[in-house]
Amino acid sequence: MRLIAFGDSMVAGAGDPDHLGWIGRALLGRRSITLYNLGVRRETSADIAARWRAEATPRFTDEEPMRIVFSFGANDCYPVDGKPRVAQADSLKNAQAMLTGADAHCPVLLVGPPPMADPGVSARLEVLNENLKVLAARLKVPFIDVFQPLEADGLWREEAIAWDGAHPGAGGYQRMADLISAHPAWRAFTLVD
Repeated sequence: MRLIAFGDSMVAGAGDPDHLGWIGRALLGRRSITLYNLGVRRETSADIAARWRAEATPRFTDEEPMRIVFSFGANDCYPVDGKPRVAQADSLKNAQAMLTGADAHCPVLLVGPPPMADPGVSARLEVLNENLKVLAARLKVPFIDVFQPLEADGLWREEAIAWDGAHPGAGGYQRMADLISAHPAWRAFTLVD
């Protein structure tokens, strides 16, 4: 199977001393899956929406099952000049365009954003997470909510504060990977025939 992961620095695994991030950890030991980690630091949903198709196309094949996972939101909610970089309505439009466009090619999964150490950004992310969950349900795209469990646990935030305020270390990414890999939607999504 080929699995293409689109997103921001959380998908890329920024801050992880082992350079695995959550997706590398969620696929650990799965040799039958070829991962294309296309997470890019500081990218918003608008940036990802503008590039995903061009980057996915050369990786598509009829010879192996294909999957695309999206995860984004932190950069949309991060403030610039006192307002979020991307308005919530635009984040949802971008998400809908990506999910419906990718779903025409192969199964798609949406992983919600993790919390941030900054309470204001985290509050906006919580709202975006809920809206993404509703959108995914309407589009019949599996959604994995990691925001609430990571917020309640505290390890993600603790490690992020210790480093750069946004990205955890190995423990936080492992916690996120554990939540994702235990979710029935992930197990069905990564099932190799």
